[in-house]
Order: sequence, then C-alpha cells, then structure tokens
Amino acid sequence: MRKVLVHLIAIESLVTIAGTLAGMFSIVFLVNSGFSAAESSLFYLQGFGWAALLCLLAGKTGFRNPKHWMAVGMLAQSAFYMSFIALEGNWLLILAPAFFGMYIVCFWVPFNILMLRQTSKENRGEMIGYFFLVFPVIGLASPIVGGYMIDTVGYGVLFGSAFAALMCNAVLIITSRSMKSRPMKGKLTIRKMGSKLATGLFFQGGHEGVWWTMVPLISMMFVTSGLSLGYVFALINLFGGIASILVARVSDRRGYRYKYVRAAAVACVPLIFGIALAPDLTSYLVLAAAVYLVQPMIQILLFAMASDRMENQYTSCSVTRELLLNTGRILGGALCAIILFTSGDIRLAYAISGIMVLGIVLTR
Repeated sequence: MRKVLVHLIAIESLVTIAGTLAGMFSIVFLVNSGFSAAESSLFYLQGFGWAALLCLLAGKTGFRNPKHWMAVGMLAQSAFYMSFIALEGNWLLILAPAFFGMYIVCFWVPFNILMLRQTSKENRGEMIGYFFLVFPVIGLASPIVGGYMIDTVGYGVLFGSAFAALMCNAVLIITSRSMKSRPMKGKLTIRKMGSKLATGLFFQGGHEGVWWTMVPLISMMFVTSGLSLGYVFALINLFGGIASILVARVSDRRGYRYKYVRAAAVACVPLIFGIALAPDLTSYLVLAAAVYLVQPMIQILLFAMASDRMENQYTSCSVTRELLLNTGRILGGALCAIILFTSGDIRLAYAISGIMVLGIVLTR
C-alpha cells in the first residue's frame, strides 16, 4: 500500500507542477495573444463539454487497462501545452480544449479510483486531504517560477517545460508496476450517492467552472507582469491545504461531513463577493487567502461523502462525480461567457462563483 501511495503522489506531483507552472497562465497567454476576455472564456468551457461527453462514454465502456488510459491522459495534456507553442488563433481556441477534456477523464478518473482504494471510512477524508495538499504545497513555488520564465525566456519555454514534465509522467505511469489494476467499470448513477449530494457536486463544478477562467482575469486587474501574477497565484495557493486536512480528520471521527461542507460554503460566499468588489491588490489578496483557507474543505469533504456512500463502487462513484462536476462547470463557464460577451464586466462574471457556492449549501 505504501509503495502505491508513493507512486500516486509522485504522479500527481508531476501533474501539479505542470498545472501550477504553466496551466495557471493559459488564460493570461490567450489575453496577451490578442483574444478578448469573452473569447478566452470559451476556452475551458469547451474543455468541460468534451469532458462531460467522455464521462458518458466511460460510464458505458469503463477503463479496460487503467494505466494505459492514465498515460493517454498525460499525452493529451502534453498535447494541450504543446498547442500553445504550435497553434495560433482559432485553431488554439478550438483544438487545445479537446485535449484538456480528454486529460480530465482519461487521467483523473482512473487515478481517483486507485487513490480511493488506499482509503477506508475511518481515514478517507484525511487521506483525500493529503492528496489535495499536493496542489498548494507545489503551488507555493511553481507559479513564481512560471512568472519568472514568462518575463525572462517567454511562454515557449514555459509551456515546453510543462510538456516535458507530463511526458516524463506518462513514462512513469507505464513503467510503474504499482499502477497495474484490474479493469475499471461502473455505471453512472446517483442512487446511492443521493440527489442532495449530487446537487452539491454539481454546484462545486459550477464554482470551478467560473474560477478556471475568472481567477486569472480578475488577478490581471490588479497586477500585469508574469512574475507578479506568479506571486499572487502562489500566495493564494499557500493557504489551501492544512486546515482542510484537520477538518477532514475531524469529520472522519465524528461523521456529519455535510455540516462542515455547509459551514464552509456559507463562509465562502461573502468572501467571494468581497473579491468581486475589491478596490485594490491588498484587499484582493486578503480576501483570496481567506477563500483558499476554506474552499478546499468543500472539495475534500464532498469527495469523501460520495466515496463513503458508494463504498466498493469506486468506478461508478468517480465517473458519476466527474460527470456532475463537468456539467456544473459547463453551467458556471457558460454564465461567465454570457456576462463577458454582453457586458464585459469581469467582476460580475467572477461573482457568479458566489452563487454557485451558495448552491452547495443544499448538500445533505
């Protein structure tokens, strides 16, 4: 079990390095390349659409050889970053999101199933929290490195570095004996999960669908250089993980995870609206840090709740969860796009995430 955990964390770390080094700057790159904020909002929206369609397919076919599909996901995400180097104009705006959607399903669904197999009801929240902690730990330094690379050597080296990290990850996945798994197959269902938890996951996706596009855009209202953006992204990542693990551990012991989810959601909503109204960089950073202190609790605990209720049905749980998240992301991303195309108001588009988080309060 320990060997599997080490390999899973190593694989996740390489994915996270690529995402926090270069992925955070994808929207920044589009805007700096001449796309409007409204046009850029269509980028990840298309990716979420592709991911939702692939979830429907995965619910029928499953993953016959999971490690091969995880490697395919890494190759797809490598192609995603290479697209920023090789493609221009509408070709970039249309083709890159398809690679992103493929990556979400082909990599993360099998990965999450393998991860859940290392957990039990007694430690699930805490264990999921440790996996989520990888992002803020790595995200403390890599956005700063990414911003520095943008300002000194340019986007080509930045995206090329992410490409190289993911290609190495594909090799690691294929050669790792710990990643061998029996076929993964499970139906799409919310019967055991419950409609109120499914609603919470859908609105979590709605919140994420806003943030993928709008966090970079609203950050660019306060800072402009790549290095400065890197510091902003790093600072708000720093606050994300440790408090969530502590809350997850308490929920492992006491139960009633939904109460912690509701409390975190209620705490997030005014902070998000505050960010949308922030008059200066200092207030933006303080509010963003507060949000990132609370928001990961929602992701971790909703995931743990779904896994608890679908014990030993991890494939059905993971595929269904991913479908709910991506359909929610489509809603959040679509609302942002509509606002940006009709009014161009970045603050208003960002505030949509507060409404999405408010929907998470319905979780039970």
